[in-house]
This record gives sequence, C-alpha cells and structure tokens, in this order.
Amino acid sequence: DPARDFDKLQSKAEAIGNIKLVIVDPIISAVVGDSHKANDVRRGLQPLVELAQALGCVVLGVTHFSKGTMGRDPIERVTGSQAFGALARVVIIAAKESSHDETTPSRRFIARAKSNIGPDGGGFDYSMNQVELAGHAGVSATHVKWIGAIKGSARDLLGAVEAEDDDNSNQTERDDAKAFLLSQLENGAIAAKTIKADAQGAGYAWRTIERAKKELGIKARKLSVKEGWCWELSSVQ
Repeated sequence: DPARDFDKLQSKAEAIGNIKLVIVDPIISAVVGDSHKANDVRRGLQPLVELAQALGCVVLGVTHFSKGTMGRDPIERVTGSQAFGALARVVIIAAKESSHDETTPSRRFIARAKSNIGPDGGGFDYSMNQVELAGHAGVSATHVKWIGAIKGSARDLLGAVEAEDDDNSNQTERDDAKAFLLSQLENGAIAAKTIKADAQGAGYAWRTIERAKKELGIKARKLSVKEGWCWELSSVQ
C-alpha cells in the first residue's frame, strides 16, 4: 500500500541504487484519509517528499481532471484537494483533441500549468505512432513523435481543444465511464478495489461507474475473503 509502506519502498529503492524517477499512478493512492481535504493530502504526500529528498530523485504523480470542470484554471481542476497542485513544484497537463475525421490523427499536447522553477505556459505538440522495433520484425510499440513547441497558457490551450470537442461530441459522462471500464478490463479481470481507486483518480463518481458496469453487463466475481471481488467483461460485448 503506497500510503502506508513508504519505509519499505525507500529501503528497496536504496538497495537498488541510483533511482532517478519514482512514478505514482494515481497520486491519490498515496493519501490516507480524505483526498478532498488539504490537511489529509499534505500529510499523505509528505512521505513522498521525504522519499524524493532521501533518494535525490524526481517524483511524478499522475492524476486526472474532475468531471464538469471545463473552462476553469487547470490547477483547480485536479481531482481532489487543491493541495495536490499547490504542493507540486511543476504541474504539466496533457490533452488530446478528438479527431472528427478518421483520416486525421488527433492533436495531442503537453503544457506547463504551473512551475515554481521556471516560466509557466508553453509546451509541445506530439503524436503517438505504432512503429516496428528495429531488429524485431513483427513487434510493434507506441512511439512518441515530438512535433514542435507551442505557446500560450495551459488554460487557453485546453480551452481551444475542449471547446471544439464540446461542440462536436454528444458523449455523456456515463458513455465516458463505459469507455473507461472497457479500457480497464480489456486485458482481463481486475480487482474491484483497484477499479474504484482508478475511477476516483480519474474523477468519476462511483455511482456512475456502477451504472456503467450494469449497462455493459460486467460480471463481479468473488476471489476470496482476503482478495475480495474482481470485475470482468462478459464473453459478449
């Protein structure tokens, strides 16, 4: 449990040595208590701060925007307490514009929403491509292609993308939740508690996830008293 086992994590990292990057996905999993309360968030993330100082490494926390926050400042849109954004030295947002032309790839970009160690704003456009690995015929992997630097605040850049999507998309929150569940379960059964944590990190209300589960016909199966329940797709979707 990343919220309680930082001492074990630090011991293992020190044994491995030369650790330069620790990724916590979702960052909300590091918080014991209410992730919407600033004091609980700051208390929960302090061990991560101390871990970074002890190892001399970067800690990268991954999270999502809360639903229904379009148009607001990106820092205010981070799921949970605003302490997540306030505590971080740098906040980088990533977004993808839905492509309405099947022949045109979706635009993707990253941009700085906050930086205590440099200027705010600006970022880079990029694309995601499937390429064959050199020397491994038939084996493909996702490759990031950097396109070029972009200017503007993170809020303005997001606004341009989301306004376009809002005008052209009729997708409801439940449709979004269905897509989330399908992506979670496409490779097999997952513990219900893991889905709940990821859904919370992505900003979904649990009741919305449960309704989406019912509409998709997702099955719940009990593994054991200790392991709890898992969810899995039915044989026909």
